[in-house]
Amino acid sequence: MKKIFFAQKALIVKNNKLLMVRKSKNEHPNPLKWDLPGGRMEWGEGIDESLSRELYEEAGIEATLGKPYYMREWFVTRTQEDGSPLEMQIVAVYRACSTSNDAITNKKATEEEQIEVVEWVSIDEILNLDLMPALSGVIEDFIKDFKAGKIEFPN
Repeated sequence: MKKIFFAQKALIVKNNKLLMVRKSKNEHPNPLKWDLPGGRMEWGEGIDESLSRELYEEAGIEATLGKPYYMREWFVTRTQEDGSPLEMQIVAVYRACSTSNDAITNKKATEEEQIEVVEWVSIDEILNLDLMPALSGVIEDFIKDFKAGKIEFPN
């Protein structure tokens, strides 16, 4: 079976730190990799509603959602419960967002969610993390543009 999914990720900076999440050891196929908070849209959700839900579930925060910053796609194959392959094309939009909340919590720390750590990470330390392959290019461009003052965050 082949499916297309739409996903969104949030780029949220507070005090020169970017909000990041680390997948659990059970996450397939990228255990213990670091990612941005966000995820796939569910049927019937609006675009903003989807990202707001993901941010609350993964980090326990409410955010002001901004404009798209980056867009990319990738392909993943997973095995379904019946043993058949599921080929997924994921189209993701990375959005510059803001929050007034420094306190973060993993509201949905379950096997299903597969998020182990939620943390503010210094912009200068991000490239030292073991990042998800889907972040390739995104993070490098973001850091460069952030340091140059080119990112437009919402108020």
